[in-house]
Amino acid sequence: MNIKVKVLLMIAATTGYLASCKKNNDKPDAVDSSTTSLNVINTTFNNVNIYVNGTRINNTTTFYPGGSLGYILVKSGTQNYSVKLDGPNNANPLFSLPLTLSKDSVYSFYVAGNTADQVFKTTDVLAADTGSAPKAKIRFVNASADAGNISVHFEGITAAADTEQVKDLGFKTTSAFYLVAPGEHNMALHSAAFPATIVRDTVQLIGGKVYTYFGYGNKSTGLATGVFTNQ
Repeated sequence: MNIKVKVLLMIAATTGYLASCKKNNDKPDAVDSSTTSLNVINTTFNNVNIYVNGTRINNTTTFYPGGSLGYILVKSGTQNYSVKLDGPNNANPLFSLPLTLSKDSVYSFYVAGNTADQVFKTTDVLAADTGSAPKAKIRFVNASADAGNISVHFEGITAAADTEQVKDLGFKTTSAFYLVAPGEHNMALHSAAFPATIVRDTVQLIGGKVYTYFGYGNKSTGLATGVFTNQ
């Protein structure tokens, strides 16, 4: 048997083997596409960008102080998250950390400082009020490492005095959701570390929506508040 015939027989045998394998297992290798929903909130006074496994996730704009991304789909499991200051001269991250997220869940991720120990996440169980005259739902978050415990005072527009809704909420702590009437409400954030400082806001809340109201800031820049719509 000459060499050409041997080569042809080998090719035919290989082709037959591959065809047989394809018949027995014609599905492609499974690709892990498990995802989860994540909202990132920048509770620093820096402009920052967020990276997951080296890829920036806030593609259209930087995170401004007090800004949030809104829920996006990210890969679940344990991934490497990095935070970088915005700008061409800030190639190196402020910090990186592994973050584990369960698939098909909903999270908020707060960047509250320039080190990994000043970030935290919450698991968001979101359920809007669906009554015949739905109320708004709102929760409160202390995202200031310097403010000490905070208290949140909440009043209706016709109330004569503040009503303390949340007392002594520690850093990285999230309150329960509260049902409130739709409309314009006055809120006040009282800080244990800054007893003379009261931050006041007027917030418009819509029935059937879910909100998060948060305090952030530090001793050098002062305190601020923000609110975002979860649902």
